[in-house]
Amino acid sequence: MTHEEQTTRGPSLSTCVGKTATKLQDDYLGSHGDRAQAHARGVLATLRRSAGNTAMSNPLAMESVLFEMTPALSEHLVGKGDRPSPSEEAAFNAVTFFALHMQGAQQPAHIQGQSFARACGLLNMRRDSNSLKPRFDAILLAHDARARLIHIRSLIQLLRTEAIGFDYGRFATDLRSLNDPRYHNGVLIRWSRDFAQAHFNSTNSSKN
Repeated sequence: MTHEEQTTRGPSLSTCVGKTATKLQDDYLGSHGDRAQAHARGVLATLRRSAGNTAMSNPLAMESVLFEMTPALSEHLVGKGDRPSPSEEAAFNAVTFFALHMQGAQQPAHIQGQSFARACGLLNMRRDSNSLKPRFDAILLAHDARARLIHIRSLIQLLRTEAIGFDYGRFATDLRSLNDPRYHNGVLIRWSRDFAQAHFNSTNSSKN
């Protein structure tokens, strides 16, 4: 049973982050007029400076993320003490990485249904570089969240260069699960599979 299946109290983390990314993306790309575009550009420019950091290290950026969430995180996802909840931390990481991904973008970075790992697999196929897979493997082998975030940041910068997007709502849920021992290995197995299948599916398509 996943985090998203454990509760029906309000929108899930995936829904909150996914819809927020969609709105900021549409605004940034000019779908809702000049004023909305200027606002989105300002918000994303501020948030991308925190990409790869923790919410605890930048409370003001954390506040900005929570303020921009549309819909807002459900009450059961929000922390009660002086530290961010697992869902708040995951939302912070996902939205700030999304802001980094959207820098200079001319097309969407949030692609519903495509996992982060599959996007990395497609990047590996496109670049045909021996350095890409070790970078992805470093995420799987990271022993702590901070190191994992640093490796993810470097890959998102490469994905941005190649204009390859992925599902940021799903990504937020995966980031939260990676910090929970009950779900950690399951996410890594799924990411490993998605990365490999991107290669095999692309190879099979080229043969047909």
